[in-house]
Amino acid sequence: MGTVNRLRTLLLALPLLLAGCAVVSEEECQAGLWYERGIQDGARGRGQSLIYEIAQKCQEYGARVDSEEWLRGHEEGVEQFCTPKNGYYQGRRGNSYEGVCSGPTADLFMTEYRRGLADYRVEQEYRRLVDRRDYLERELYTVRAALAGANDEETIRTLRFHRNSLARELQLLDMQLHRYGVFGFDFFY
Repeated sequence: MGTVNRLRTLLLALPLLLAGCAVVSEEECQAGLWYERGIQDGARGRGQSLIYEIAQKCQEYGARVDSEEWLRGHEEGVEQFCTPKNGYYQGRRGNSYEGVCSGPTADLFMTEYRRGLADYRVEQEYRRLVDRRDYLERELYTVRAALAGANDEETIRTLRFHRNSLARELQLLDMQLHRYGVFGFDFFY
């Protein structure tokens, strides 16, 4: 993707990114749908301390928050969030957990969250190794091309040393990648 296209994409995404940073909009504060907002925030796994940020922001807009309604909705939303299936989903995506689950569901949620997070970390490591391997292959190709055009002994010796070093590191990476199986990380699914 060219620089112009990257800049265009960033400029188009900027309003969405900035909107995601706002705790609550003026329109939401004025609408006063606090129970519904509580359900949404709870279902996203947001902690109860969020209500203080919302109340502070709404106060700037001259609106009052019904924190009791928000908390009632939040409790319902948290029940939706704190399932074992969602625990795995959240961990698998590397999402942080704000500690909103309690009671027996918390243990089940956390077991699956940790399992998902472990899978996420394994995948990240696998991708890191694959990216490094791709880089080394490109570097090795460049060194081989330079070696083919080299004329003086010092340059040839240096390039051969670098080529051998890259080949050894590639060999080590291949052994590490072999741990993930012949099929790569997709094998885990």
